[in-house]
Amino acid sequence: MTLQRDTILHIGFDDTDSLQGSCTTHLATIIIEEIDAQVTFLDYPRLIRNNPNIPWKTRGNGAIGFTIKTPEEEVDQVIVTIKKSIESYYQPDENTNPGLVVVKGNIPEIIKEFSKRALIEVLSIEEAKDIATNHCFDHYFIGNGRGLIGGLAAIGNNLNPRNEDFTYEILTYRIPDNYGTKRRLEEETVYEMDNKLSPEVFNNIDEETNKILICPAGPDPVFYGIRGEEADKLLEASSIVKPKEPLDNYCIFRTNQGTDQHFNYADNQVENFRVFKGIIQITKKPQVLLGGHIILQGKIEHSEKLVDLAAFEPSKGFKKKINKLLPNDRILAYGGIKYKKELKIHTIQLEKCEILTISDHYKESSPYCPKCSKRMTSAGRNKGHKCKKCGFKDSNTQKIKTKIERKIDIELLIPPAQAQRHLVKPHRRYTVKRKERVKFVENWWKKYTNL
Repeated sequence: MTLQRDTILHIGFDDTDSLQGSCTTHLATIIIEEIDAQVTFLDYPRLIRNNPNIPWKTRGNGAIGFTIKTPEEEVDQVIVTIKKSIESYYQPDENTNPGLVVVKGNIPEIIKEFSKRALIEVLSIEEAKDIATNHCFDHYFIGNGRGLIGGLAAIGNNLNPRNEDFTYEILTYRIPDNYGTKRRLEEETVYEMDNKLSPEVFNNIDEETNKILICPAGPDPVFYGIRGEEADKLLEASSIVKPKEPLDNYCIFRTNQGTDQHFNYADNQVENFRVFKGIIQITKKPQVLLGGHIILQGKIEHSEKLVDLAAFEPSKGFKKKINKLLPNDRILAYGGIKYKKELKIHTIQLEKCEILTISDHYKESSPYCPKCSKRMTSAGRNKGHKCKKCGFKDSNTQKIKTKIERKIDIELLIPPAQAQRHLVKPHRRYTVKRKERVKFVENWWKKYTNL
């Protein structure tokens, strides 16, 4: 009698969608349904957000990772099934280049390091192909293979609770007949859910505008997504929110959204499209640009390199506080770097900002006349002041310096939910205890049958 031997597989894939439609997380649900009978899932599917500054990403630069166990004799068939699902599902587009990678057993250190770099750098397709060829059990790609980068990153970034923060998201999907139409749900149930379950759920409602944020606006299959701290709370949240249209299925993903994971590995290097984290001393007053965007200039403390800093209009209250910064203030800046060729300067597009020190600023005014108490005027450069009313002159008088009251505090500034990127840790999560383990729930994915 031959004992059945199980094999652990780590599977990662990316770049199967486009701005015209499809969704890599939706493909994940299709694959889960296809292979569920052949495998055991050892983790939730992982939705890994990588460097948000990559210019050729579609929406949130997310890749999918699976960790599964399957009998050794089923390995090849499982991989074939996944490849076929990608081929039949992906959105053909000049910017869509799917990639799949498979690792058996332990994840090589080179892939783990690659995944950390994928959070903050621009990585090359050539490097990804080289790693996939030499360190993976199997790999597959369509087009130029850019999806291999995200696939490797999703395998290497396994969100181990011992050293990484993580959250969950439940994503629900529409039936195909409703793709491209306006999403319909009972909005009051979203407010009810958020009020009941916060802070176990987050970023459902924008705190400044009270706008509902769980539904995307594009033609992709997602109906809504709810983010939270534990999977069971997301199932409860989903039971409260009431759709006004039939749904196809749902799936819970474990994810690095809302964790600041990219900033945990960032530094103050200045490079186009790189994630930045560093101390900056402000050198120029902020300017308000057309459209309400704020731009100001600063000097990186470590290198003394001059950079621009930008806070964009959708950030509302965040932008207004950035506009109060003045020369010699010091901040810890978090954001993405973009090089403006026409201005020959790098701009840090702020995702969050910690005000470290507030400098003293003064306004100067002419002294009062000692004879008639009226405000004097300048008598000329280095000639003191004179009084126009009584004619008094004094060549030794100096301007009066009055300290300006700065209506700004030393604090951590984070844009409101509607202006946050996926990876940014919101204020609400700073009060939540770090999770020490992954808790599996029953029905973490489901295909609806009574449509």
